[in-house]
Amino acid sequence: MTPLLETLDLMSFRATSGLVLQDMRPLTLIFGANNSGKSTVLEAAALALRAPDPGQWVQVARHRDMDMPLSDGLWSLFPGGAAMRLEDGPQQSEALVIDAKLTGTGHRRVEARCLASESWDGDPTSEAVLRLELRIDGKAAQTMEFRRGARISQWPVGKAYKVFTVTPATHRSTKALVEHLSRVVDEGKKHVAVEVLQLFDTDVEDIDVIASLGREAVRVTHRQRGVVDLASFGDGMRRATALSLALVRASRGLLLIDEIEAGIHHALHEKVFDKLFAAAHDLNVQILATTHSLEAIDATLTCIEKAGREDGFCAYWLTRSNATPEARRYDHEKLSALRDGGLDIR
Repeated sequence: MTPLLETLDLMSFRATSGLVLQDMRPLTLIFGANNSGKSTVLEAAALALRAPDPGQWVQVARHRDMDMPLSDGLWSLFPGGAAMRLEDGPQQSEALVIDAKLTGTGHRRVEARCLASESWDGDPTSEAVLRLELRIDGKAAQTMEFRRGARISQWPVGKAYKVFTVTPATHRSTKALVEHLSRVVDEGKKHVAVEVLQLFDTDVEDIDVIASLGREAVRVTHRQRGVVDLASFGDGMRRATALSLALVRASRGLLLIDEIEAGIHHALHEKVFDKLFAAAHDLNVQILATTHSLEAIDATLTCIEKAGREDGFCAYWLTRSNATPEARRYDHEKLSALRDGGLDIR
C-alpha cells in the first residue's frame, strides 16, 4: 500500500511554523505533550488535501470548538493569533502556508490570506464577514466568502482528495453517524462496521439507518435485545462505529483520527485496532492518528508486528524547544525498542 500523503510541512499555520513530517507511512501515529501540535498536524493535513473545498475550512475551523462563531474559528487558523477587532476597521491576516508531497502528483503548496470586515447589509445587527483568498501551487484557486447563513465561493480550482476526520466527539453526533452509515450502505460495505461492533458484543447482528416521523437514527439488530438504538450502547461501541464507518468512506484516501484511543477501553485496543488496520490496508486508506495513551501505542506496535507490516508504520514524537516545534520520527523497530526499555513517550 502506498500512502497518499508522504511529507507535510506546516510552514505557517496557526501558532506553528517550520514543523515538518517526512517519509510518512500508510499508518502514522503522532504523540506528544499537550500543546505540542498534534491536532494542528491533522488540521493541516486536511487543508493540504482539500483546500478547494469551503466545507473543509468550516470543519477545521470548528474542530476544537463547535460553539465558537465561525468567523472567529476561521480567523484562528491564520498565523499571528491576535483576535479580530473589527471595531478598529477591516483586518488582514498573515499568510497561511502548508506544503505537502503527495504520492504520484509531486508537491502541493497551499497559501491563503483572510480579510475580515464588518458588514451591515441593511440589517440592524452587524456581523463579521471573512473573505479567504486561496492559492494552490502558486495559482489563484478561488475566493471564499463566509458570513452568517451562507458560504459563497467561486468555482473551485484544484483537486480535492478524499479525507475524513474522526474527533473524540464524532460518535456523539447522530447526524454524522447517519450520514456515514447511509453512504456505507450504498457502497455495500456495511459488514466492516458490523464486524467491529461484534468485538464489543457478539450478539450484534446488523446495523441500519431508520427515518420515521421526521427523525433519523442508527439502529442495531441485537440477538438478545432486538432492534435497539445505537445510543443505548456504551461509548466504546459508538466510537468504534464512527471509526469503522469513516474508514470505509475514506477508501483510497486519508483518515484522520484525533485521539485514536478515545472511548475504547485499553483491554480492547488490540482487537479493535487490528480490525481497523486490516480494513485500512484492504481499502487502501492511509491513517494519520494522534494519541495520549501508552496502551494505544503498545497495541498499535503489536498489531503491526502481528500483521508483518512494520515497513508500513511510522510515528512522530512532537516536542517544542524554545517555542520551536520539532518532529522526531521513529520506525517500528526503534519505537518498539524504546517501549521495551520502559520509556514513557507521550
